[in-house]
Amino acid sequence: MIRKTTLPNGLRIVTEKTPYLRGAVAHLRYGVGSGLEPFRLWGVAHVLEHMVFKGTPVMDQVVFGNEIARLGCSTNASTGFESTTFEIDGPAETILQGLDLFAALLTGFHVPPEEFDKEKDVIQEEWKMYRDDPSAWGEDIAYHSLLGNFAHPTIGTPESIDSLTRRQVLEFSQAHYTPDNLVVGVVGNLEHEDVVEVLLKYFGDNDRKCQPLRLPPLSQIKSRHEEEDSEQEQVFVGYRAPSIQRPDLPAFDAAMTIFGGDSWSRLFQRLRNELGLVYNVDGGYSGWPHVGIYMIYAGCQPSETDRVLAEIANEIEKFKADISGDELLRSKAMLRASLLMSSDQLGNKVQKLIDDEVLWGEWRPYERDIADLEAVTLDEAMRLVHEVFNDKQMTRVTVGPHQPK
Repeated sequence: MIRKTTLPNGLRIVTEKTPYLRGAVAHLRYGVGSGLEPFRLWGVAHVLEHMVFKGTPVMDQVVFGNEIARLGCSTNASTGFESTTFEIDGPAETILQGLDLFAALLTGFHVPPEEFDKEKDVIQEEWKMYRDDPSAWGEDIAYHSLLGNFAHPTIGTPESIDSLTRRQVLEFSQAHYTPDNLVVGVVGNLEHEDVVEVLLKYFGDNDRKCQPLRLPPLSQIKSRHEEEDSEQEQVFVGYRAPSIQRPDLPAFDAAMTIFGGDSWSRLFQRLRNELGLVYNVDGGYSGWPHVGIYMIYAGCQPSETDRVLAEIANEIEKFKADISGDELLRSKAMLRASLLMSSDQLGNKVQKLIDDEVLWGEWRPYERDIADLEAVTLDEAMRLVHEVFNDKQMTRVTVGPHQPK
């Protein structure tokens, strides 16, 4: 049910036919995001993502939105550090028509001059929205502090957004929105050949090649406090972690699910259930081909910030000393369940199609991922714990009224 076609210009198309589902979803992912932007262009990938929806010379944003709605479809987009993804979902019987409209938009958008400054103002408001959310703002600071300019805020800064020109945005699209830098994934009750036909119509004659961007060197700020007049202190403790293509990543996932993955995890049990210091505390992994991070987050009363940080440090030291076989068994069960349940969801299915294509050049069956997970041993898990929980690669960020000692 999984099929792949690579067009002569390098565009890759991967589909999964699902006759048992009535909905369908398509993702069109370009391999460029904010992490590869030159300093003078911070925010350009995100601005470009917005500007695509302004329409083409023959189909403005109102017409596009109305036509998509008539099909019962919806669209969205997101910019990450290494990719920009355009999404469309709807009924399987109309998704091809929606994909046709979306492909016309992506290959024909023109960034109307009268709309450009207006949309930059909208993005400035978006930046203010993030700035007014201490947890979102703190996460941006924590990522940037841990990884340097690769992880600068995806949205850019007010100054960088204001300085971007329409010409810079169009040049960025010409250089990086190219077929050889695009992977399209579609999941639904559709024929692979029909999907290829739609995309071939719009992208087939485009032979532009993606211009390379330099990956910024990694850097790190060990500790940072952002003064914020708020009721709660936002606490972030981050570590460098295995890259997403590391063969031993399943061992890391299994270990960190024990530490901070759910309500039964060690962090939650200690800081919330035993001590009552926090409402929410967890740990999460993000990874890219060249680096990964593990970020611990907690929100607490400002007066308890130092104690929360001390308890996190204590839990890390205890974790480095021992993991039980029963904990590993529970972790594997939770991760296996997550894989199985995600395989039933259209959005997760199409994301996996594209992730596997980008990372491995082929689709990896869920059974293979589960087998890799089940093969994890206690020794492997402990080795990853000691590799990651290293004070030399730790960053601590707090946002709130209390500066920790």
